[in-house]
Amino acid sequence: MTDQHESDEHTTQDLLSRPFIASINLDWEKTIYLIFIALALLTRLWGVGDRVVSHDESLHTQYSYQYYNGQGYQHSPLMHGPTLFHATAFSYWLLGDNDTTSRIPVAIIGTLLVVLPYLLRGWIGRLGAIIASFLLLISPYITYYSRYIRHDIYVIAAAALVFIAVQYYLRKRRDKYLWWFAIGMALMFTTMETSFIYVAIFGSFLAIALVVKVLTADWFREVLPRLLRPLMLLLAALIIFTIGFGGVRYAASEVEEGTVEPAGVVEEGFAADPDQALTVEGLDDVLGQSETILRGMQVTGIFLLAASLFLLASRMRPHIDGFAEFDLGGISDLG
Repeated sequence: MTDQHESDEHTTQDLLSRPFIASINLDWEKTIYLIFIALALLTRLWGVGDRVVSHDESLHTQYSYQYYNGQGYQHSPLMHGPTLFHATAFSYWLLGDNDTTSRIPVAIIGTLLVVLPYLLRGWIGRLGAIIASFLLLISPYITYYSRYIRHDIYVIAAAALVFIAVQYYLRKRRDKYLWWFAIGMALMFTTMETSFIYVAIFGSFLAIALVVKVLTADWFREVLPRLLRPLMLLLAALIIFTIGFGGVRYAASEVEEGTVEPAGVVEEGFAADPDQALTVEGLDDVLGQSETILRGMQVTGIFLLAASLFLLASRMRPHIDGFAEFDLGGISDLG
């Protein structure tokens, strides 16, 4: 009797023995997201191949087609990162090469972007996440770039993944969210140069948050005497870099304002001669031999800045290891 009961219970719990709707536990929240996915696919795929490709799109489709056609791929900064070209070439290989299939990858990425706020429910609430998804769904900007073969939607989705990973790691501090973070960063930097702007935004937030937590920590006064030398090195680094950067920028402003006439500038004519050698050396006219010194000061300032930060971190360990922002800063493995 017991064996029969256990057999019946096992049959009831078997995934293949349960109704599909019951197995996915579909509630109103999930139903709304499914509707959003359907609407996102509809608005991003409907007639996506009807519009003729623009100039940017023609470049992206051309180099993607050459890669798909076996002619290889070579990265050029003019074309941004390789992610788009590999994704488009894969779409060609899977579905054929035409205007529609060239835009299918961006349409899929744009659809996934709409539902990413679902992962932020723990912080903005279920209603807030639904509203955020709805705004992404109806956004003219997001919709446009979800139907346009450019790098924008790729880097936006990757940046959103980095943001989500940061939020999860700051609160739960699990290694898997560092993997999310790393994947998002890798996709950003292999997609578009605006990644540097995103890193500046996220990095400044993490740096400010870390500084505030360190300054308000109970142990900070105890380690403060050990931080004087690294802080002096940090100050020297900022001064050296500022002098070098300011000198070069001053020379550039002199050239732009016309105070100094750069050598090799053609004063007449509508456009420059494409066959003429590039001989504009305005900065050399202003700086002369001091340009090398000023450039060297910038590089020296950057290296001293990095060294001072590493020293500051080492002097505050192991106390600083308790902050998740320090892990995301990329120097938590400092010995």
